[in-house]
Amino acid sequence: MNAQPLSATPVTEGAVCNTHPDRAALGTCARCGTFYCSEDRELVHGKIYCGTCAVLPEVDYLEAFRLKYWGKRDAWAWLVGLGAVANILLGGITVAVGAAESLLFGLFLLAAGVVGACFWLGMPWARLGFLFVPVGSIIVGAATEGAVAIARGVLPLAIAICIYNDTRNKLFFKEPVPAETLQKAWDLYMNNTMARAGFYLGILGVLVPGVGVIAIICSVIGLRRVNPNAHPPIGRKGQAITGIILGCISLVGWVAMMTAFSRAMGD
Repeated sequence: MNAQPLSATPVTEGAVCNTHPDRAALGTCARCGTFYCSEDRELVHGKIYCGTCAVLPEVDYLEAFRLKYWGKRDAWAWLVGLGAVANILLGGITVAVGAAESLLFGLFLLAAGVVGACFWLGMPWARLGFLFVPVGSIIVGAATEGAVAIARGVLPLAIAICIYNDTRNKLFFKEPVPAETLQKAWDLYMNNTMARAGFYLGILGVLVPGVGVIAIICSVIGLRRVNPNAHPPIGRKGQAITGIILGCISLVGWVAMMTAFSRAMGD
């Protein structure tokens, strides 16, 4: 949210700012229509608002999204935390009762558990340190098991990189996130969730009988909500339409399959 000098819609001559009556008005708020001056205007997502409206969640929805998840654990943090508990328990048992050749593996599990626990606690260094856990696993595995461990460690390393780059996880660690990245995350998590649910239920309906009905209902509701001119814009029209199509296909397919099965059993 930044204040910038912009050309505003011309106002009636002699109009004054609603907040500062001693100042001439430069334009009207895009939300409430009140007059603003140079000291009482904010540029939010390409539109000018008065100072009061600019801080409302429905206006600066990206800032509201950022604050909603700022410092709050996401699913990845909880998953890493559970993994840390398992690593500490397994590592402790391995060190306590394991053979000498498994000591290195046990110590690594303990170290990985500590990093995971610090990650769950939101310690800044643990976010980068978590990337080195799969790297360490590959090194330790290569020393004890050979080249097979290197191939086995590729997937955990890829997952760790995905977690490191995840926007929600960055917000948990209170990392600065550009507006473009916030916009993509908002579209993913907040934009027309009903249409998104209908789309995924449509896919599930192909595999599970009866789910197609729910997919159609959710997709129709999501399609009715689509409004690209709203603020914030409501999209996912394509997903809503796809969800309806998949739901109809799944219903027709399952009915045809059940009918054929009933006839086969009757014969």
